[in-house]
Amino acid sequence: MMTKKILVTGAGGYIGSITTDLLLQRGFNVVAVDNFSKGYKSPLVYLQNKYGKNKLIWYQKDLIKDNLEDIFKKEKIELIIHFAALCNVGESWDNPELYFGNNVVGLQKLAEAAIKAKVDKIIFSSTCAVYGDAKYLPIDEDHPLANPSSPYGATKKMCEEILNWYSKTGAMKYVFLRYFNVTGATADGSLGDSKNPSFHLIQNAVRGALGLAPFELNYASVNTPDGSPIRDYVNVVDLAEAHIKAADYLLKDDSESNIFNLGTGAGNSVLEIVSLVKEKTGVDFEVNPAKDRRKGEADKMIADITKIGKVLDWKPTHTLEQSIESLIKWYKKYPKGWNN
Repeated sequence: MMTKKILVTGAGGYIGSITTDLLLQRGFNVVAVDNFSKGYKSPLVYLQNKYGKNKLIWYQKDLIKDNLEDIFKKEKIELIIHFAALCNVGESWDNPELYFGNNVVGLQKLAEAAIKAKVDKIIFSSTCAVYGDAKYLPIDEDHPLANPSSPYGATKKMCEEILNWYSKTGAMKYVFLRYFNVTGATADGSLGDSKNPSFHLIQNAVRGALGLAPFELNYASVNTPDGSPIRDYVNVVDLAEAHIKAADYLLKDDSESNIFNLGTGAGNSVLEIVSLVKEKTGVDFEVNPAKDRRKGEADKMIADITKIGKVLDWKPTHTLEQSIESLIKWYKKYPKGWNN
């Protein structure tokens, strides 16, 4: 049987590079696309050295500005995993035009090229931000999407709507994976989050504990027991594993478009996370309030992961402690992250 070839957009980023690693481990060939405005060439070079240039090839391409049709014609893609997007909630409030332009137009350009090449399967990196403020907890996939909590969430909802219409017309089948909060690195610390600063809480807390950067809290006081937001933190390797299972699902002849939450089904408050990072690192680092509190924060966001367990046979396998330990290894190896 021929090896399946998967196009991964945003493959030089945090989640993209770790998912690419797992795809290559599982025997897929990967065609990586990144414009490297937010991602990095270095992890792709690392992965080429690890698996071979015949297993992973990459193109420096911009989804909006560049012609993608040549890649589809040359590489014989069977499925797309689309990570490439801007995803900073706070930044999306300050520059909504940047997010609507990049995320929505980028998805449309990608889909247009794919449909012309008769590539009809896509896994879309979505977000729990499409749900807005939770009407009930835990949040299942049937939760209303009427009011995303930020321009970023709105762009992801629009992308879902575009792909949903393509699915209805028979042009594409999709899996939407709605992420809750992503954390961790690979267990050996070889691949991780290079954003500096990161906009992920646990990453920033570990950086603060290791003395790499001051740590600041950026939430507004909310209606929870300790006054800090409660979030569902899923390990990035577990999240990458869900993409492998989604790919296997979509590549079946009888598969249908589907939507899955990606979380753990449990929640921890910001202050609980900070306390756990202090415990795991042994460092009682200073915690200061940020000058600007982040907009678009919900009080609680916890996933119902029943559906993904039943349909894809996926469940999280990493603990929060393991996520923190992997981040400590990553930041000790790469205190400044990757460089291009």
